[in-house]
Amino acid sequence: MNIPILDLKRQYHGIKAELNEAIERVMESTHFILGPEVKKLEEDIAQFCGVKHGIGVANGTDALELVLKALDIKEGDEVITTPFTFFASAEIVSKLGAKPVFVDIERDTYLIDVNKIEEKITNKTKAIIPVHIFGQTCDMDKLMNIAERYKLYVIEDSCQAIGSEYKGKKASSFGIAGCFSFYPTKNLGDRKSVV
Repeated sequence: MNIPILDLKRQYHGIKAELNEAIERVMESTHFILGPEVKKLEEDIAQFCGVKHGIGVANGTDALELVLKALDIKEGDEVITTPFTFFASAEIVSKLGAKPVFVDIERDTYLIDVNKIEEKITNKTKAIIPVHIFGQTCDMDKLMNIAERYKLYVIEDSCQAIGSEYKGKKASSFGIAGCFSFYPTKNLGDRKSVV
């Protein structure tokens, strides 16, 4: 028996009518870039997360890059993150000439071990990118407290945790920005954090 790890055709058939209607609306409007469908998605995401703005870009990697650029992260800066993630979290930091500084993960959750962040902070540290993963969120109380004390930006990589919550608050609503991805392998369920 051959069991696929990801069955996109099955997913498509589950929402085929709704998806085809959306595609037809876009085709009829000829707004292929930044049209009303994108605007609605941005508004819906912002409302869903309880934040002021949602901005649609091509993918989660671009979202991380644009946020880091907007915060002027550059050569010589350091950004704390976790090695247990899709490589984009660290790749974008390196692409901008900054240095990714890795903090180990918690054994039971695979999330960044917030208790080990402070020992990695230097005078070059500018930001922390916690990665919420497997529908779980990091300990955002401790993380935000550290960030506040050291005046560090927090950019949440929530690409694997859309809909997850920490103490009733959605992932990507804690830091200065949060990034999602709608790549087909991402979990888009209604999961709750284990915290």
